[in-house]
Amino acid sequence: MNRLRSVIDFIEFDRENGYYLEPAYRYDEIAKRIFDVIDTYTPAIIVKIGVGSGKLIIDILKKHDGILVVVDPSLTALTSFIEKNSGMAELERIRMINGEYHLFPVDYYKADLIICIDYLNFLDSSKSIDEFKRALQFDGILFFSGVVLVNEDVEGIYDDFNRIIFPLHNDFYLENDLKTFIELKGFSFIKGSLLKFNRSLTADIEYFRKKFTDIPAEQAREFIQHHREEFERLYELDDTLTVKEPYFIGFFSRKKPD
Repeated sequence: MNRLRSVIDFIEFDRENGYYLEPAYRYDEIAKRIFDVIDTYTPAIIVKIGVGSGKLIIDILKKHDGILVVVDPSLTALTSFIEKNSGMAELERIRMINGEYHLFPVDYYKADLIICIDYLNFLDSSKSIDEFKRALQFDGILFFSGVVLVNEDVEGIYDDFNRIIFPLHNDFYLENDLKTFIELKGFSFIKGSLLKFNRSLTADIEYFRKKFTDIPAEQAREFIQHHREEFERLYELDDTLTVKEPYFIGFFSRKKPD
């Protein structure tokens, strides 16, 4: 199975479970910042990366009177959302596009705001950000939110743990490195927040085992114990194997060319 097919399968699996992409416990913190951006910049065309849970799509349609474009590599996710919400009059203002992010099916300079939540760590983040920039108007806004590493985790132990349990995982950026990475792609950092949410490492192991039945669960547990001191110091690991997971929410403006 090629990687794209694996990504699509995972998106469809997670959509049924609501665990990894846009989980409910982070929704309020993300949504209030997105609507602050919408109120401030009044974008005419918003592009959302992925269907996710679908709740944010509905709320944007109800509170924003422009066009909302949703791009998702899973055709099933797109059609399921439309079927589930077929009675909404606001669907007249939505455009659903089945496509990849590093081959972004949005034309040059069409988007005023691009919203990307929770997707980049298992995608080609460099190519995807390049494509998002291409699709944005000059001074258009990229809203990004996702898990990051604490800046002191230079060895990336939280990355290493996630690679054991989630075969599609690439990398989380250190918080400061994430900002630098996006800025080097031609954006200016405007505003951001670092939040922390409780995350059960045991629940993560069990969740990913449902989809990837051959992941080495015992190796993951041993990894936690072997690096327990680092997990406690960096991520506040407690006796229930719950950590404080760093989560960055911020927005960036596309720079005008010199």
